Amino acid sequence: MEKENKSKHTKLLEKAWKKFHEKDYAGAEADFTELIEKTNDSYALYARACAFFKLKEFENSLNDLNQFIKKQPKSYKGYHLRGIVKGSLNKPNDALKDIERSVKINPEYVEGYYDLGGCYLMLDEYQKAYDCFERCLTRDNSNAGAWFGKGMSSLMNKEYHKSIEYFTIAIKLNKKFLLAILARCDAYFTTGQKKEAIKDFNKAKNITPDILEFKKQYYSEPNYHKNEEDEFDGNNEIEDFSFDE
Repeated sequence: MEKENKSKHTKLLEKAWKKFHEKDYAGAEADFTELIEKTNDSYALYARACAFFKLKEFENSLNDLNQFIKKQPKSYKGYHLRGIVKGSLNKPNDALKDIERSVKINPEYVEGYYDLGGCYLMLDEYQKAYDCFERCLTRDNSNAGAWFGKGMSSLMNKEYHKSIEYFTIAIKLNKKFLLAILARCDAYFTTGQKKEAIKDFNKAKNITPDILEFKKQYYSEPNYHKNEEDEFDGNNEIEDFSFDE
């Protein structure tokens, strides 16, 4: 009987994650809730927090993560996700503490360094952000988002030529990396390379015809930050919600 219940549990969990990865977040949340009610499984709390996060129900996600971390205090992924949720609630300092905890628990955690760099950018700690993206790249050199992060850190430190170099690598890795194209456009313009800036602007315009509205919403001076409810780089962020601790 116990084996049969475990099999049903596993199937329901698999079905819920399948819905999650198919972007049926509401369906996944309902299935994870059923699991929690039937089994009181701490992992299902983490899973439901992921679904709530995707549904932008940040307070519900935070509540589940608080309970989950009480039960699993060494879960680096739990701290990481809670940090992202706190960032989405516009609490960057609290987010920083949780994500720092995640990489302290697991020093090889690439996703943690990536989002830690994003936190430092939000807090205008550009050298610390640069160092985090660098650590991310020593573990995953093909991460376009981390190259973009290095570029943003350099751009904000007025190291324009370095930023152009890093944005160029990010764009080579992802030819439609709109934020990187716009950032390089600004760096080119600032350094007087107007022809190159125009090329990048036209490239961005081909990707998003309403580029001026996009830039106003997602990439406005002087902060170079995205909308507060978005993660550091929505199209290129690392999102690994699997639970393999």
